[in-house]
This record gives sequence, structure tokens and C-alpha cells, in this order.
Amino acid sequence: MSRSRSAFTRFVIVAVSVPALVLLPGCGGESEPAEESAALGAAAPAAGTAVDPNTCRSIYPSYWQDPNPKFAEQWVGQQVSNVPPEGYTGPVFRLSDGYPTSLPDERADQPWRDARFDAMFDPSTDQATKTQLANDYIWAVMRYSQEGNLENDWDVCENTQRNWYHMPFQTYDVLSGREFTHGLTREAPVKFSVNTTSDLLDTTMWAVGYFNPTAAYTLGQIWEADGTPEFPTENIDFAEGAVVAKPLFNTSSPAQLPVLSNMPAWKANISEPSFCACKPAAGESSCSMVEQSQQCPRSLDAYGPVSLLQFDIAVKDSRAPGTAWVFGTFVADGVRKAGEPEPWNRIAPLGLMWGVEPPPAGQLAYDHPADPRTNGFEDMVIFWDTVDMLNEYGGGQKELWPGHLGCNQRLDGPADNQNSACMSCHMTASVVDENLNTPPIVAQFYFEGGKPGLTAQCVEPDAGNPNQGVDAGGAKRSTVNGVSFADIDSLYFFNTAAATPFNTTVGGTDVLPTMPVYASGRKEWISLDYSLQLSISLLQWSQWDQHAPQPDDDAAPESVQLTELTPAADRDHVKLPRRNVDLDARR
Repeated sequence: MSRSRSAFTRFVIVAVSVPALVLLPGCGGESEPAEESAALGAAAPAAGTAVDPNTCRSIYPSYWQDPNPKFAEQWVGQQVSNVPPEGYTGPVFRLSDGYPTSLPDERADQPWRDARFDAMFDPSTDQATKTQLANDYIWAVMRYSQEGNLENDWDVCENTQRNWYHMPFQTYDVLSGREFTHGLTREAPVKFSVNTTSDLLDTTMWAVGYFNPTAAYTLGQIWEADGTPEFPTENIDFAEGAVVAKPLFNTSSPAQLPVLSNMPAWKANISEPSFCACKPAAGESSCSMVEQSQQCPRSLDAYGPVSLLQFDIAVKDSRAPGTAWVFGTFVADGVRKAGEPEPWNRIAPLGLMWGVEPPPAGQLAYDHPADPRTNGFEDMVIFWDTVDMLNEYGGGQKELWPGHLGCNQRLDGPADNQNSACMSCHMTASVVDENLNTPPIVAQFYFEGGKPGLTAQCVEPDAGNPNQGVDAGGAKRSTVNGVSFADIDSLYFFNTAAATPFNTTVGGTDVLPTMPVYASGRKEWISLDYSLQLSISLLQWSQWDQHAPQPDDDAAPESVQLTELTPAADRDHVKLPRRNVDLDARR
């Protein structure tokens, strides 16, 4: 990932547009252990899941502007607004980064792995049975995720029942970096059309992800105990039983978005709720990090609390045909469940998916499958009563209702893009290339020269012109570079296998012909096995790696070829060197 000195005189932000109690019935027997992949991340499980009392070790920054002196270089010159103020007595986030060094065996603690759930993945199972199994499965994962965390308000450093871990290095980004109270990162801006106002609600999502010991073992193979990562050069493969839990909070008030009534709310140190953006100085195309810190400061008191709107889960489950992953979404249900004594259980499942329902060759995602509300999906379940509950609050623009779902009603939460689906975005997760590129998580997000660089996905073509149409968000779209709407759908609505590169070639044409650029010369993306958080963290490390000053800056070469540091052609990781760049670039 070599760069010339002049290429980084200014820092440019790269956009990565990345429950009621149901008791699980008695087990009906054990299914056979899944065969582990030979790709990076797989290993023989170690017996036992003993709790490590010290996983929060300050190996990596806990939050943007973490005042620990060993991280001070990362914030040089910035306006400080993300540290606990004098006299503050509230929670201060600690990163759980003491990752397991051996793969734990958590099977006994994971009831969703029972053989009775095998039928959920069988296409011949009737919709009623599949729906009940999906309900039990998603709640089993939620209960597992909640154990030991509810009494500590998700301070996983205090969990005495099970260790949970965080993704490191989601901190080197002024606008999205973790805030100091709960480790929330800024996610996407979200507009809602609701019946409480004639105006659209301009809101922002803030979220934090938690990784169970099985998932964290793989993180520890990349993010090392010496405070540096080794970048994967082969596809990553999370082990069977890996779980990621991710609550997402919204900046709306319950008066604006009534579904947030009676929901857990955190006082967080956030920036302006309508998604603060930095305005570059005259003659500049982007802001420096110093300018971003000045124009988009954080505040504990100016913007009010953030409230739980969505809670996502992801589970590595080899029974899922084609993908080996299961993704699920809960949403706020604080009005219907106001009487539930535990606020974190005032949620309802929105859906569970283990595939993206690929359209047949040459067909489109916007109308496949036919009438899913009546006929159901083959590889997902939508809980339509929850959809209806969310949409009771809908306003004049249907595509912006809280229960909008994804393309042709595939699973997507209120915080997500209408043109996609949960797994459609996550299957793009890849190691950042030499030019700090990763695949766009939604085709609509990719631009070249200020214009759309890809044909849009989930488009209904015009009756008289197959090269023009309207996407699920209501935007007019045209095909780009001769790639049809069906072609792009075949890429973004394909059941990409676990630990398999995201495919960008259709009909012999690569829709991203200049990517990726890896030092090894590899032409396929290096898969991060559906983990967009891992992709974002490696991107932010790469940015810091290029901007950081070094003690021997004067003697350092202008650039270092990554291949020069690779001791063997079959090595799974490459340790990235520091780059010699102008010091102003890190600001």
C-alpha cells in the first residue's frame, strides 16, 4: 500500500457506506458439528468458555480523542470535544480488546444450534413452521447476547457470565469515530416520513457492535496484542457459532418518532443530529481532520439522548445454504410493550434471513419473488405484524416509512437502505486495497467524477426503456457502461458463500475494472466474511498508518512496497509498515 509523500498532504475521508420473552422449547437432539473451513479463522475449538476478567486492556484507542498518552499523535491539532469533561461521573467506554488466543467451544451455550432448527433452512418447510422456528432462533440469539450485559448497561468489561469484545480502530475518523460514553460510532443519515410532522425527519444512527468469544478469536488473529494489525492476504473465515450483536440508536425524540417511546436511551457525546458535514475551505475539495473537529464538535448536552431503534444480530451457521450466515433484526416496540419491565425487551423481531433470495438469471430483484407477503421467501422470514406496527407511524412518502424494508420487501431495518438487504450489504466486506478502496456496499453509493459509476440495483425499468427506471427509494436511474439492471442485481442479490470474495464480474465484464489493487497482484477482493466493521477498521488503520509521524521520518523512504515485507508467498497476513508522509496529513 505504498504512496508518494505528495499524495497525502491532506486527509480525505473515505465513505464506507458500511424483545417479549419467548422461551425456547426443549431440545430435540444435537446436530453434527459443522466442518470448519481451511481458510483463515478456522481452528479446532478449545474446551470451555472461562471468563477472562481483563479483556479491556487499552491496546487500541477506546474512542476518538482517547486521552491515553500513547494515542496522542492521532489527534494532534484537533479541537477536543470527545473526552469526559471535568466533574463528569457518567459511563466512560472501555474497548474490550484482549481477544482469545484459542478458539473456544461455545456450543453448549448456543441453543439455536439444536437440530430442531435444521428445518428452518429446508426450502420445503411450510411458511408457518419456518416462521415459528425463525422466531425461536432469533430470540435464542438475543437471550444469549443479553446474558450478563443488561445489568451492566452493556459495559462488557463488567460481564461476569460471558466475555464480549469490540472491533478496534473505529476511532481514526473525526465524523464517525467512537464517542466516549458508550463507544457509539456514527452510522448513516436516515430520513423518515412520519405522521407526526409534514416535514421529513433528518436523523442519524449511532451504533456499537459486540463480538462473542468465537468471533473475537478471529479478530485476534488480525488485531494483535502489540497494538498493530496484520492485514489478511487470504479470505477470512469466522468459525461456527460466531455471533455479532449490534444495537443501533436514533437521534429522534419519542415525540417525533413515537415507536421510540419507552425504549432504552443513552446520553451520548454526539455531533449535530442531522448528520453534520464539514465545509472545505475555499479552493479545497475536502476538509482536514482539524477542520472537521472544529466544524462538527461533539456534545453531551446539546442534542439530547439517543434511543434504541434497531438491534441487529449475525450468526455463523453452516446450515444456511449458500452463505453459512444468518442475519436478524429487532426493532423498537416501546408502545405495544410499555408494560414489559425490562426496557431492552421492548423490541420485536422484524425478520431473519440466511440468503438474499437471488432472482433467476436475467430477472430483476425488484419483483422477485412474486408477492412475498403472501407467498413468503425461501431463505428469510419477515414478521409482518412488526412491519405493520412500524408503518402505523408512516407519513406521506411511503418509501421513507419506518417499516420500509429492503428491495422487494427483503429484510432491512429502519436504519438501512431500501434498495438493498442486510446480507446484500455485508457480503461486500473486503480488505481495503492499495488505493483505500473497498467494494461499494450498495451500487448507488459508487460515483466517478461526481456521476454514478455503477448501474443502480433494485430498479424497476420504465415500460418503454429498459435502460431507465426508478429504484426502491424513488430515485430515477439509468444504466451505466452497458451494465443492465438485471446484471447489477445478479451481483448484489447473489448468495455469496462465506469466506468468498465479492464478485464484480457479470457477462465477462468487471463492473469495477480498476479494483482491487493489492500488492500481491491478486485480482479478487480478499473476503472478510460478511464483517463490514472489520473492513472499516482496517480502512481507518490504513489511513492512520499513512498519516502517522515516525521517529526516523527524515531517513525513511518515500514509500515502501508491501511485497518487500512479505517473508513467504503463502503467508496469511502482511504487517503494514508506517508510511513517511507530511505531518499535516494526519490532522
